[in-house]
Amino acid sequence: MKLRGGEDTRLRVALIGGLALLSACNGVIGGAGGDGPPRGSQESFICQTPGAITVGSSPARRLTNVEYENTVRDLLGGEIPVLPEQPSDAVLQGSFENDARSLGPSDVRVARYETAAFALGEHAVNSPTARARILPCGTSDAECGRQFVETFGRRAFRRSLSDEELNRWSNFFQSQQASIDFDAAVQLTVAAMLQAPQFLYRLESESTPVNGAQLELTPYELASRLSYFLWESMPDDELFAAADAGALQTEEELEAQARRLLADERARAAVRNFHRQWLYVDRVLGEDKLPELFPMWSGQAQQSAKEETLRFIEHQYFEGGTVEDLFTSNVAYVDSVMAELYDIPAPMEPWSLVELDPTERAGVLSRVAFLAGNAHDANGSPPLRGVYVMGRILCESQPSPPADADTSPPVADPNQGPMTNRELFEQRVASSSCQGCHVRIDGFGYGFENYDAAGMFRTEDSGLPVDASGFANGIGDDAEYEGAIELQRLLGESDVVRDCVTKQWLTYSSGRSLEPADSCQLEAIQTAFAENGGDLIELLVTIVTRPEFRLRSGAEE
Repeated sequence: MKLRGGEDTRLRVALIGGLALLSACNGVIGGAGGDGPPRGSQESFICQTPGAITVGSSPARRLTNVEYENTVRDLLGGEIPVLPEQPSDAVLQGSFENDARSLGPSDVRVARYETAAFALGEHAVNSPTARARILPCGTSDAECGRQFVETFGRRAFRRSLSDEELNRWSNFFQSQQASIDFDAAVQLTVAAMLQAPQFLYRLESESTPVNGAQLELTPYELASRLSYFLWESMPDDELFAAADAGALQTEEELEAQARRLLADERARAAVRNFHRQWLYVDRVLGEDKLPELFPMWSGQAQQSAKEETLRFIEHQYFEGGTVEDLFTSNVAYVDSVMAELYDIPAPMEPWSLVELDPTERAGVLSRVAFLAGNAHDANGSPPLRGVYVMGRILCESQPSPPADADTSPPVADPNQGPMTNRELFEQRVASSSCQGCHVRIDGFGYGFENYDAAGMFRTEDSGLPVDASGFANGIGDDAEYEGAIELQRLLGESDVVRDCVTKQWLTYSSGRSLEPADSCQLEAIQTAFAENGGDLIELLVTIVTRPEFRLRSGAEE
């Protein structure tokens, strides 16, 4: 429905939502200012008191773009209208999109929230599915309006409304109904609530003190922490019911709910999105290759490479995989584009599950998304690939290269004989001040020389045999290796890599960089992860069932 006389009404609702958002979004909300240290450069925090329960900060976080879209979809019960595109979520170096430090408001975002809220309010009234989802009654009287405010407000704010809130929102509803009609009051109340900070932010402000400076989350806060970690969306009816009953306060209750959520398709999407960010999978989308060398490379190839990697990761998590499997499995989901790049027959059905040649393709780092995403337009880049392994897979940081460092791909001297890509890079590094750093970086990067700029397997380069040998330093048991398959086997067996995976997931679940107060929790989760054989799903369950998941720091009060 279209509102009658609507600009004044629209303005009033926009002010209710937008001004409330802006007034709430200073100080604590959005996290402290400044970039802080990137995740990879954090100190190796040491737990001084093993077994101690300490918690770091829990800043309020605006919903990310993904969380916002998922939440309004689940709130209204299905398909939603096309909404105005929000500005991309800023990502600090080495961080995730849900880092509180980068989730503050902006004038553009507030304006687009307003436009989206009115579109969703109209949809809520006119869509039979959405209307049935949000209206608990079939009449148009004041009591039905109050029931709507109470039930929709509980789901939108992800907690029960206080008496004061219920009265205030009911009065707003009744005033709109009196001046227009019942449906308009529903539409405008939905629009106003979807602009409120209680909807747009994940607020944990009603916790109760326990153990001195620690606060125990309310059941509703815990339900939201759980659902946004595993689903990137709001709690469902069953999780709300558990919160109503106070049935989320024990490790056993949380584990049961976590396993239920992990069995839902929404968990698959969340796992994919986490790895898209952690492993920089989107990087392949911006990689152009020389068409005369790689005629098969296209925008579709980039999209297919991204999808193939995410499907591979999803398979490892939800088919009982481990960290070792993530780096050694040769299964793949391929379409016709990926089949060409992998030099295998095209599948009968798109995204068919196949097994690749284990001597050429095993593990996530033998996939086109990583290889082509860390390469130049004509050749692979050992430095880019080595830095990626050290930063993403080992959780290390590297100093920035000198300002005068030549980062362009090396070019062969036409007066010399043919040289491989590796030889060209070795020649450049040998004559520069960068040799010290590159010994270790390229010790990982040269392992991928069997793959060209498009990630296609090769045994020769410029007519010469490929040398993909290297030395893996700093992964536990240092070792020489021959090629990417052996390198990934070493990575998959490494305690350093397993601990890095834990750090990444704990950082993501916390919505901030890790702090010294997280050290004992991190150590305990890493120990449990090792005891579980690196089982990927069990890692997520362990994070949820730790006591710290139910607490926040009282220092922020």
